[in-house]
Amino acid sequence: MERLDIIVVDDDPMVGELSRDLLTDIGYKVMLVQDSMQAIPLIKAQVPRLIVTDIMMPGISGMDICKAVKADPALRHIKIIVVSGKSYQVEKQRAYQFGADFFLQKPYNVDTFSQTVKSVLDGTKADAGRPPAAPVPELLPDNEFEQSSDLDAGQLRVTVWGARGLAPVLPNEASRYGRQTSCVSVETKEHLFIFDAGTGIVELGREIVQRKRHYKDIWVCLTHFHLDHIIGLGSFMPVYDSNFSIHLIGANDPEKNLKEVAQAAFYSSFANTKTGPKAKIDIYEILEDNYELLPGIKLSSIYANHPTSTMVYLLEALGKKIAYAPDSEIWGDATAFQDYDEKLGGFFRDTDILIHDAFFSDKDYEAHKNEGHSGLSIVVDFAAEKAQARDLVLFHGNPDYSDKELDELLAEAKARVQTKGFALNCHMPEEKQFFMLQGQKQRK
Repeated sequence: MERLDIIVVDDDPMVGELSRDLLTDIGYKVMLVQDSMQAIPLIKAQVPRLIVTDIMMPGISGMDICKAVKADPALRHIKIIVVSGKSYQVEKQRAYQFGADFFLQKPYNVDTFSQTVKSVLDGTKADAGRPPAAPVPELLPDNEFEQSSDLDAGQLRVTVWGARGLAPVLPNEASRYGRQTSCVSVETKEHLFIFDAGTGIVELGREIVQRKRHYKDIWVCLTHFHLDHIIGLGSFMPVYDSNFSIHLIGANDPEKNLKEVAQAAFYSSFANTKTGPKAKIDIYEILEDNYELLPGIKLSSIYANHPTSTMVYLLEALGKKIAYAPDSEIWGDATAFQDYDEKLGGFFRDTDILIHDAFFSDKDYEAHKNEGHSGLSIVVDFAAEKAQARDLVLFHGNPDYSDKELDELLAEAKARVQTKGFALNCHMPEEKQFFMLQGQKQRK
C-alpha cells in the first residue's frame, strides 16, 4: 500500500469531504477520518506527511491530536494544519503551543485551500497569523538608566507586599494587615530581589512600572509552587516591558518543574495574561546550594520542612543577611530523627531580618502539628536562640485570623521576648511595611 500524503480529520461530512476532494484533485493521496477517536491509531499506522484537523469534534479535539502527534518521536515530524471556526487569538496560540504548523479559519477559501496546503507541505508557507515571538530586549545602557530607587549605595530596603495565606473562601472583611499573599522585596540602589510571586507581587509590579524604575536586574525567587506563592507571577507588569531583565529562580518538584510553572503563568490560555512576555527571562532551576547572583551578593537555599519541594532562602547583600522562610514547620524539640531545627538555625545564624512562618497560635498548632506550618512560641524561641536574629517578621498570617487575633499574637510574641530576656524585635507586617538596613557600599 502506498503511503498516504494527508489525513483529514473532521466530523462535518460536508467540510471533510470537500477538503479530501480538493486535495485529491491535485494529486495527493488523502484519507478522511470522521471519527476523531480513530484518528491517532490511523495516524500511527499510516504516518502521513500532513494532518488537516478540525478543533471541535466529539471524542477528542484537534488540540489533543496535535499534542499527541508532536509528543510522539515517531510522529512529530508530521506537519499539522488546524482548520477551525474558533478563530480567537488565544485559540490560535494554543494550536501553535501544541505543535500546529498552520491555522486556517473556517470557512476557508475553496480557491486557495489546496495551494495553502501544498505550501505548508513544501515548507514555503509561513503563517502571518502566528503570534510573533517576544523580541529580545535591548536594555538601556548604564548611563541611561533612570535612578532605580531613592536608596544610597549602601542601603537595603525590605518591603512586605503580601504576607497572608490563601483561604479556601475569600474573606469579605477588610484587614489592617492586608489580604495579599506572599511576596517580599529586597531592594538595593540598582537591583531588586523578590521572594515569592503571590498576589502581593502585582502591586509591586505596578509601582515599578509607574515610577519608571529600570533596575538592571530583577531576581524572582520562588519557594514552591503552591497557588498562593505563584498566583501573581503572570500579572507582574515588568514581565511585559522590554526594558527589564528578569531571572526566575526555584526548585523543581516531581509534579511540575520551574519551566512548566513559567509556561503556565506567561503563555497558557488559562493564565491571566493575553500577551507573551517582552522582558528577557532567564530560568534557574536550583538545589540546596550557595549561588553568587552578583559580585558581593549571595543567595543560599535549603529545603524546608513543608509539603512539596519547598525552599527557604538566605540573601547576603552589602554585609547584611535577610532570611525568608514563609512555609516552614519548626518542631521545637530536636531528636535523633529530627534535626531540621538545628540545620535551619545554623543556616540562618546571625540574620538581620528573619521572615518566618508563624501561621498558628500555640493553641491551634497543637491541633495542626505535622501540617507544614509553625506555631508562634516555637518560632520566637527559634529566632532568638538558634537563628540569633535581630528582627523577626511573623509571616504567612492565617487567613482565618481577624486583626484582633493577629494583634494578640504579636503581643504574645513580644511578651515572650521580654519574659525570656531575648534580644529580638518582633513584627506583624502590614502590606507595604518596610525595613531599612544600612549595609556596606559595594566595591566597584
